[in-house]
Amino acid sequence: MKTTITILAYNHERYIRESLASALVQSRAADEIIVIDDASPDGTAGIIEKFIAEHPDRTIRFVRNERNLGVTGSFTKAISMASGDILISMAGDDISAPSRVERCVAHLFAHPYAMAVITNAHIIDNDSRHCGVLDNCAGMAESVALGLEDLPTGAYFLRGRSSCGAAAAYRAEVFRSFSPLRDGLYAEDDPAAFRAMLLGTCDFLPEPLVHWRRHANNLSYGTGARRGPEMAVHFRKCEAMVDQMLADAAEWKSRNVGRLGLGIDHAVSSFRFHKAKWALWAAAHEQGVSLSAFFSAAKDMAESRPTLYEFMKEAWRPAFRMFMPFSLQRRMVKCRSSR
Repeated sequence: MKTTITILAYNHERYIRESLASALVQSRAADEIIVIDDASPDGTAGIIEKFIAEHPDRTIRFVRNERNLGVTGSFTKAISMASGDILISMAGDDISAPSRVERCVAHLFAHPYAMAVITNAHIIDNDSRHCGVLDNCAGMAESVALGLEDLPTGAYFLRGRSSCGAAAAYRAEVFRSFSPLRDGLYAEDDPAAFRAMLLGTCDFLPEPLVHWRRHANNLSYGTGARRGPEMAVHFRKCEAMVDQMLADAAEWKSRNVGRLGLGIDHAVSSFRFHKAKWALWAAAHEQGVSLSAFFSAAKDMAESRPTLYEFMKEAWRPAFRMFMPFSLQRRMVKCRSSR
């Protein structure tokens, strides 16, 4: 099976050389490495070009976006360029363990119905010091193959696990069997994991095969103090990500009439609930008090038939935030983070 490593970089001048080096020292060498710099204003692109010049014997394809496309846009570009049967995702600020490609390929070879495998990761700081474990497998000590067949009513399809794209490897069919991912999503990893489950299973391997770097510019870290209209944009991207999965479910169902189980219906119902949840949060953070948008999202959430407890659990915090001044929200966040 041919393998492709994709590396997405943005403002990673401090980390990109270490990330690239980890891609080259794999115990099973990748057949190709594709690097996308998303129009970084810092020196990331120059460091990548210098690194490639220092390793002329390795197949490294580098593209620098003329404008910033965001995570999903850059990821889609990398996937469209890839020729591998297995696609291993890396972030330009993370480090892959030397056995990562070998272990992921071995797992997918041994489990033909697995369309993706996601591993745990060591958490490292700015200086590459170990500071914890990113438990993408929800505490499981053994590998788990997650599908949609046994998805309970009301459960989110990941069932407490994380789809962490920086620790994922996918079969190419996950992307070639569906329409391209839309622009403007919060991230690609939840839709990719869901597609894997539509086609087969998404497997979770508890081995930490990635050193995942936590710093202020992470996609999923450091948003706590940013309360206000800028966070409304963030929540709209989360809503768009759920919309992507609803579109993927509809596309898959249209091609597989007669092969549908209750699992996909349960997933769709859960997605509608979560789409409304993100819409509630967006309405709560937009400038001014948008009661019409808030109540419209609340109505959509109620139509997905949650229990009263589930509804109140998700609705009370955005409702509270909507009427709290942004300045007070920021002060509260600073007080919590200083403890």
